[in-house]
Amino acid sequence: MTATVQQVRDLCPLGTPLTDSQLQALIGMAELNLVGRYPDLLARVTAGTITQDTVDYVEASMVARIARNPEGLRMEMDGDYQYQLNATAVSGYLTLLPEEREMITVRRGAFTITPYSARTPPPAGPDWWW
Repeated sequence: MTATVQQVRDLCPLGTPLTDSQLQALIGMAELNLVGRYPDLLARVTAGTITQDTVDYVEASMVARIARNPEGLRMEMDGDYQYQLNATAVSGYLTLLPEEREMITVRRGAFTITPYSARTPPPAGPDWWW
């Protein structure tokens, strides 16, 4: 269930100073993080309720956030030029964004109500409402 180093590198268009072994270690930690939060994740992949590609994407995204900015810099300034990055994206920790959490969690929804139209005759028989 592990993402590959190449999947992480594909999410880092400008490259990363981290080595393949460092990225592999981070991928392992991301997997431990996900399995710790969602113990049934492996069973859901096996059952087919979630795809392996989805889990790999979430793992690779978690690692890519660190790989793009391993120092965890939030702001950089050089003379008149400066830029600031999102604090969540550059925290330096393996974080799970809400969108990613939504991708791998079990979706629970409300019930469905089937509308009744007065123009449609009710089903036949004396016990149609049971």
